[in-house]
Amino acid sequence: MSKRIVISGYYGFGNAGDEAVLSGIIATLQEAGVDASVCVLSGNPKRTRAEHPGVDSVHRYKITRLVREIRKADLVISGGGSLLQDVTSLRSLRYYLFVLRLAQVLRRKTMIYAQGIGPLETHSARQSLSFVLNRVNGITVRDENSRCVLESIGVTRTPVEMSADPSFLVDADLEAADRILAGHGVAGNRIIGVSIRPWPKTKGSLEAAGEGIRRACDELGAEPVMILMQPDQDAAVCEALGAGTVPRIADNPRALKGIAARCSLVVGMRLHSLMFAASACVPFVSIVYDPKVESFAQATGQKFTVDMKSLSAEGVKSAVLGAWNERDVLKRELEERVPELRRLALKSGEMARELLGG
Repeated sequence: MSKRIVISGYYGFGNAGDEAVLSGIIATLQEAGVDASVCVLSGNPKRTRAEHPGVDSVHRYKITRLVREIRKADLVISGGGSLLQDVTSLRSLRYYLFVLRLAQVLRRKTMIYAQGIGPLETHSARQSLSFVLNRVNGITVRDENSRCVLESIGVTRTPVEMSADPSFLVDADLEAADRILAGHGVAGNRIIGVSIRPWPKTKGSLEAAGEGIRRACDELGAEPVMILMQPDQDAAVCEALGAGTVPRIADNPRALKGIAARCSLVVGMRLHSLMFAASACVPFVSIVYDPKVESFAQATGQKFTVDMKSLSAEGVKSAVLGAWNERDVLKRELEERVPELRRLALKSGEMARELLGG
């Protein structure tokens, strides 16, 4: 009889990075030989079912349905992405821990799947996370920093294994990307992808970033193209900065990954824009607003980073020009490291199979 898996994450909200993560989880489970039906807890179940054929989905806030699905589950997966942190919202952390704790009370197996853990700024967040994660059946994390965070808050009863972000296993749709770029009149081999997101108290920094990118592109004769990872949040910021062409793609991670692959360089705040670039061995400049961005840049040998706290237009321009001039070296770093990230990404699926008794 087929097993049943419930997946809890930030799905159905139009974020291309998270939708790529979900596609990657499903692909990884299949690659690992997991014979199970999948139900996704989503902010928009209809959209989730349409975008991920073959999965079931229920609304994440309809508690009666949620409890029913968890009762039927053989394994409840939390992940991937950056769910377990309290910088964005303590409320969202409490929700994800509630789902895990409910599953534990109902005696369902639970797994943390290729997550990035932290930052954790409050004592209550660290305490709650330690309590719940010491009672899950398996944990994989996507970077070494996350393993260190778990160790620091006392997660010792559950073994923690290194994995990588599931989005590395999602194929780029190059044909769709080419159609989109051609439709916006973008051509040639001097394209710089840009992924900027809104962030509290950083309006001046974002304006400086836009100016620095424009100045670098002018000097290089390159065309900036916006990679909108979450259009309802990112489009207004990108258009206000006037930093380049803004292809409007409705949260299609494969097409966005294809656009990143067609770039010569990507400049990004959003982590998954950088992961999309890295997957295609396209060098990137990271604008660091969160430790996860810096951690990924270090893991992939991409040394050109700009800290949001001290960002200036000249600093951004300098980083973009530096990365452009060294892009052959940066590309070789990615060619050496990305295959290992893809291999590690498969390990989470293997753990899920083992937890299901496969």
